[in-house]
Amino acid sequence: MRDKQTQNPNSSTGISLKPLSSTWRTTSSDFQDHRPSTAGASRPKWEKEDEKTLRFISYFKEPVMEGGGNDTKKGYRVRQCLITYYFSDSSICIDEPRTKNSGLPQGRFMRRLAVKRPQGGLFTPDDFEIGNEMEINFRKFMVVDADSRTRSFYRDQGKTLPPSMGIPDYGYSELRASRSIPKKSRPQSARAKGEYFSKDPVVLCFQCAYQDDKLYGERRDYLLYYYVLNDTVEIKEVAAQGRHNFPNLLRRQKLPRESNYVPNGIGGAMDRNEGERETVDFVTYKELICGKTLNIYGRKVLLVSCDKASVAWFAKQGIQQKPLKLSVEENEGPALPKVPAYNGYGSEDDLYAMGASLEPKIIDRKLEDFARFMRAKGKVLRFLAKLCDASGQDKDREFVINYFLATDQVSVYEPPIRNSGIVGGLFLGKGRYKKFIRAQGLDGDVETPVGGGRGGRGGALSRWIKPTDFFLGAKLTFEMPSTGSMLFTLEVKGYDDYTKKIMETDKDEFPQSHTDLDIARISEKLVASKLPIRTIFQEADKYGTRTLSAAVFKECVRAIEKEADANRVVKIYDLPDHEIDMIINDFGVDTDSEEGRHVAYNDFIDLVVLAAPRTAREYERDRQGTFAFSVEERMLKVMRGHFDLAGTSRLRKVFRDSDVEGHGFIDAGAYKNALRKHKFHVIMTEKAADALRMQYDTNADGSLDYNAMCDAIHPGDFDKYVDAYIGPTTYGEKPSIGPKNPLATTIKSAGEGLTTDEYLSKMNQENFSYSGNLSKQLTRAFNSFSSCFARHNRKKQLRKHMTAFDIYHLGAVTKEQFLSAIDDVTAEFFIDFDVRDRDLIADYLYAHDDVKINYEQLLAAICSRDVQKAGKLRQASLDAHVDIDKQFMVVDNQRERDFSGTLNLFSGPAFEYVLSSSL
Repeated sequence: MRDKQTQNPNSSTGISLKPLSSTWRTTSSDFQDHRPSTAGASRPKWEKEDEKTLRFISYFKEPVMEGGGNDTKKGYRVRQCLITYYFSDSSICIDEPRTKNSGLPQGRFMRRLAVKRPQGGLFTPDDFEIGNEMEINFRKFMVVDADSRTRSFYRDQGKTLPPSMGIPDYGYSELRASRSIPKKSRPQSARAKGEYFSKDPVVLCFQCAYQDDKLYGERRDYLLYYYVLNDTVEIKEVAAQGRHNFPNLLRRQKLPRESNYVPNGIGGAMDRNEGERETVDFVTYKELICGKTLNIYGRKVLLVSCDKASVAWFAKQGIQQKPLKLSVEENEGPALPKVPAYNGYGSEDDLYAMGASLEPKIIDRKLEDFARFMRAKGKVLRFLAKLCDASGQDKDREFVINYFLATDQVSVYEPPIRNSGIVGGLFLGKGRYKKFIRAQGLDGDVETPVGGGRGGRGGALSRWIKPTDFFLGAKLTFEMPSTGSMLFTLEVKGYDDYTKKIMETDKDEFPQSHTDLDIARISEKLVASKLPIRTIFQEADKYGTRTLSAAVFKECVRAIEKEADANRVVKIYDLPDHEIDMIINDFGVDTDSEEGRHVAYNDFIDLVVLAAPRTAREYERDRQGTFAFSVEERMLKVMRGHFDLAGTSRLRKVFRDSDVEGHGFIDAGAYKNALRKHKFHVIMTEKAADALRMQYDTNADGSLDYNAMCDAIHPGDFDKYVDAYIGPTTYGEKPSIGPKNPLATTIKSAGEGLTTDEYLSKMNQENFSYSGNLSKQLTRAFNSFSSCFARHNRKKQLRKHMTAFDIYHLGAVTKEQFLSAIDDVTAEFFIDFDVRDRDLIADYLYAHDDVKINYEQLLAAICSRDVQKAGKLRQASLDAHVDIDKQFMVVDNQRERDFSGTLNLFSGPAFEYVLSSSL
């Protein structure tokens, strides 16, 4: 019963209704079986006939009241229309073409409607005939023409339409055309038609420089972008510290060639008269040549270089770009900021932080120092020491050295000795002191200022005292940081139990192993003696295996120590045999040789370099920022920090472990894994890492010669290392080595090129002189004078000063008076008038110093910028000038004398007569 109730009543028709997949959405597949088939069926009549239309051109006469038309008798206006007839429903649509400046609401005149004829019924195609007048909605239209499809339709029906009749002209179109404003025709471009699409959509980039040659002028660097697609130029200014960031010197536009007229601009451009136009010839890529100058609205800019893409593009055009060859100093980057020497107040980090910028920046290490301060607060190490090389009663003097771990400060206390006359007490006040380390041949005095104290005094390798410096038998020389003076030398003789416990258990303060400490101690002696230890070990490696037997390695170490002791630079004892054996065990490698275990001496040298003290100049560069260091130097700095903290610092060993075949080369993957392990990603980008790998790709196959790179990072020849980093003789000067690796090559030429400033100075001198063209020089000088003094108040003040010199009211002044008046007015109004232009005007107009020129005519000629008028004024002054030596030469026309008919009044009786008469 339930099934019968749910049965569809339409089941008898044979259509089965299946349940829908969704109650709120019906898809097309649900009714796919119920769609009627359209195969072979014809299109409906309305669909075919709706596309068929007939178009007729017609016009009607619109009456115009009050004589609005040309035909004042009839008063009508002819309006053209397009009548469209639709076959589908016999409807009609009328459109009126738009006429410019007609003042009529043209367009759709009548929408599509089924219009009845006056006789009744709808319009049919037989009602439209050329030459007949038909009435539509009580308006009469004259049919004058039909389109080609309409004529073809009537021709198929056996009826031929008459020819076009044309629309009558009622004269208003000619009047409208005469009163219309003609459109300005744009000047035809110099390019050929279609050349825009054939141009390359590339952007050429040039590095430019500009030097303002005026007083207090400064240099500015720019980036010029040239868009080849439409020959436009955009110039952006390179941001610099201490100057407001004004990004654009010139927005993207076409740059006129040799033009001083700035459209809608002020300042720096020559004034132009009202309505005056200049012939514009724009700059193209052919004028952009490295080493040439570009005139940017009166500002001469030097094109220094361009990028590689621009060089390649110019090469395709047949133009070879040769960037200016700059000197080595220019390629080294910006000069380091000049920072005064440490004066003893605060710390050196504070001094350099304040001297590097206007706003003191926070040193990152300050956070670590604070954590260390909280960890080591209250911990004081005490050592017993005696004077080194003391004589007499000083041998019995003992000292207690107190080292404060929280602040790295040191104080020395001397216990009193009874019946010796030594009172005792505080021997050295609490403070931070340096360990004096003098390099061989460098005393660090006034003659050789290589230290870190005032005036470059002090040891060239002096560094801050560390807790690891106090070991039994250590000889420690104290240096005053502010003055660089050497104080005294103490030898450590013992320590208390508390200090021993701290040194053995505190891994934060003493993280290094015994081997690392031994290497750090011997490295001071080797660096101070400036010994080429890598060269010494390489000479001992006769077979080039980069390893030495244990016996040969020990002989080399003893020979190096003996040579260092002979120099007597640093007082450090030699390593005992058991400590050298520990070093051999630490750096040993297993080989198949009969000599037994060998030593990888390069690993030992690398660790010696990391532990070696740095020069005062290197410390200075480190505080002033790492921007002046090369990639190799920054890697060395990171590994030195790892060595001080007993971290991963053996880069060569990590590379060698990745070299399974032992050929000395590794691939890019192993290379980047080693960089990540040593945390080099914080100092270089992936692009810089790839560039470094390509630099040491000696096989040109994408692999890395890690031995060559490690040798460059770890400068093992300390003679070259110290000499390279000593650098300048005054603090704040840029080192002669520059930001590149100073140990990659020790001898560098200054280069054949000039610096950018020298190029700019040479360019400005040539531009100012106009290659000796006096007319152009005078034109520029007159323009500058007129811009500065042509104003009414300034010109009036200038005339006032010249009048003050004219005490006899002659209206003329001399050259000295003219220059003095200009200087007075310039100082009074703070005028920026170039002294060279002033001297050029004075030297040209005043051919002689004693010549006087009428200052009214002088100012009129200069302020009007008339060079020819000034030339006439100069010639008139020359003609009126009489030499003083010839004023006493009187011509004798009555008698011929043996001195050419002249009477010389400077000699003989004539001169005596003139002299007596004057007295």
